[in-house]
Amino acid sequence: MRILLKLLVLLGCGLTYPAIVSAQFTLNGDATALGGDCYQLTNETTFSAGSIWYDSLINLEYDFEIHFTMNLGDLDATGADGLYFVLQPVGTGLGAAGGGMGYEGIVPSLGVEFDTYQNGDYSDPAYDHVAIQYNGVLDHASIYNLDGPVQIIDGTANAEDGSYHDVRITWDADMGQFAVYVDCEYRVGFITEVFDVMLAVFGDDPEVYFGFTGGTGSLYNNQVICFSYTSELDALEDVTVCPGDSVQLELAEGFVTYAWSPEEGLSNPDISNPWASPEVNTTYTVVMTDACGFETYDTVNVLIQTPEFVDLGPDLTLCDGQLWTFNVMTPGATYAWSDGSTLPTLTIDEPGIYSVIVTDGSCVDGDTVEVSYVPAPDISLPEDTVICGLDNTYTISVETTGATYLWQDGSTEPTFTVTSDGLYYVTVTVGGCTDKDTVLVSYAPEPSLDLGPDQALCPGAILVLDAGSDVFDYEWQDGSTGNLYTVTQAGTYTVEVTINGCKASDDINIVADLCVCEIIGPSAFSPNGDQINDYFTQMDCTDLTSYTLRIYNRWGTLVYETSDLFGKWDGTYDGEDCEVGTYVYTMSYTRPDGVSGLTKGNVILLR
Repeated sequence: MRILLKLLVLLGCGLTYPAIVSAQFTLNGDATALGGDCYQLTNETTFSAGSIWYDSLINLEYDFEIHFTMNLGDLDATGADGLYFVLQPVGTGLGAAGGGMGYEGIVPSLGVEFDTYQNGDYSDPAYDHVAIQYNGVLDHASIYNLDGPVQIIDGTANAEDGSYHDVRITWDADMGQFAVYVDCEYRVGFITEVFDVMLAVFGDDPEVYFGFTGGTGSLYNNQVICFSYTSELDALEDVTVCPGDSVQLELAEGFVTYAWSPEEGLSNPDISNPWASPEVNTTYTVVMTDACGFETYDTVNVLIQTPEFVDLGPDLTLCDGQLWTFNVMTPGATYAWSDGSTLPTLTIDEPGIYSVIVTDGSCVDGDTVEVSYVPAPDISLPEDTVICGLDNTYTISVETTGATYLWQDGSTEPTFTVTSDGLYYVTVTVGGCTDKDTVLVSYAPEPSLDLGPDQALCPGAILVLDAGSDVFDYEWQDGSTGNLYTVTQAGTYTVEVTINGCKASDDINIVADLCVCEIIGPSAFSPNGDQINDYFTQMDCTDLTSYTLRIYNRWGTLVYETSDLFGKWDGTYDGEDCEVGTYVYTMSYTRPDGVSGLTKGNVILLR
């Protein structure tokens, strides 16, 4: 818990600060981790660019402070271009290289420029300079230049001296003050009354990333930064200790003085890492003073408490034969189980009452649990099934004595009524034992089948019964499996159809019939080739024992004769068209019942 943190940029006072041990940064472009919390943003090559970003957002509603050292290379006249410290909420990218120093174009953003090259396009001065700008615009003559440019090192035009310069950046949220210091000297800054960075740049969104960008163009230099102290990473965290125990409070080293208060319970109030052994809950405050005389404040609460760090969980009901392992691992502790075991884990396979005592320094905690064993439930849902009839229901039952139930829809009854397609599953629990099963239920419409009304069958005739589409499965009374069935004699015929597992059946009675017919002919026909009434033929009978058709003209000449039951006169004689007029026909026949007869009549031939 900290009470005051500031964001400052300080360069070259010869200050040293501790390494950040918990920093997590994302590197882009040519940025390289050098070890010791140092990062090289650009190589000593042309057109190099790199950036590093702290992975977590920081909140500008709270104070923030960062210390780092910066080396801008040792090429002066031929060196370029510099680097930026950046606050931005968007992500961990990289802006334009070269004179853009990896910052140009990052919107929205606030940037602290450390520029070692005079670029006329950006209204740069001749000396190496520091300035504050926003929204990725580098032109010092624009409205996006908030303060500066001034010399990076006060009184010195060149910052490319190969040396590491100390940097400190502070943001005072209450005062709304942003300040940049170089080698203990204030260089640039602003206050909220002049420029409200939260509103103007970040749209009142206080959460931003911080990081560094660097770039070279046709000229180059090494650009290196090393983290020393960052409030976001190095601030003290509250701690809890057991009565009689002590805890070491560890701060960054490298500050000139440390002043802890109150002094009671501290091994030494003037060092960075005293041991705290308070007898009651105590809030310690420390003031850290660096070589520039800047003070950094932090606080930490040390709470006296015997923590409950052992938990065997609630009483257990296990399944017969089931193994269970308790784990109370606490680094540095000793263990005493009720069965005499001294390991941090205990594996059991039988009922009983189990307890453990864990001793960690002066902290002692323990717990007890009762374990019961019961037979596991054994359920089995039906095989995957098809329900015939869209309106039908299907009930599944898994009733088990003493059990609880959980179906796929959250219901908890021992039975479940299915009304639609779906995958249905249930978990049955008895004590701590469970069993589960699944069934797939599909619905299909009930098939329909209709062989039609009963029919009569004439002697010698053939009747084909059609049961429906040939894509389904059929079985007739004699084992036939086609969708069509040929009938040649009277009888009862039955077929069963199966569609998606659903069945339907129908039968038809075929009765014998003598099929007596009356032989007649048309009264007129017109053999003109229009395919309408082009022929003369008998019109009714399809089953005769004998048949003869004769046609005479008005002079009694036989012009056509046939014994074909379906024979047809086309109105010609000896290959010539007959005259339009009236013709006489006779039809002699014998029916299947043995009756013979003769039919006479007139027919008019038309053209």
